[in-house]
Amino acid sequence: MSLFKREDREARTDRIRDDLHDIGDQGQALGRDLRDDAQDAIEEARLQSEEQYARMAAEARRRNRRFKRSANQSLNECDRYVHENPWPSIGAATLAGAVIGLLIGRR
Repeated sequence: MSLFKREDREARTDRIRDDLHDIGDQGQALGRDLRDDAQDAIEEARLQSEEQYARMAAEARRRNRRFKRSANQSLNECDRYVHENPWPSIGAATLAGAVIGLLIGRR
């Protein structure tokens, strides 16, 4: 009878050992799958951020060109006005200088 108990005990021990190996193998496979999924997610996030950066850079360049064009247009209009109306321009500049001088002098 003790022979059967020993064989039964050894069989259970072997099954537990096999189950533990299976659990270890499944854990390793799960770890590999998680690593692969994480790498895929990181790559997708990198691609999305590069696309967004490219869009933002293009938008910034477009806005910069528009701002430069607007600033040049305003400067040209100001220059034209001063050439057409020199005395009112001198008066406005003098008045602005006096106001700024008074404000600075109060400090």
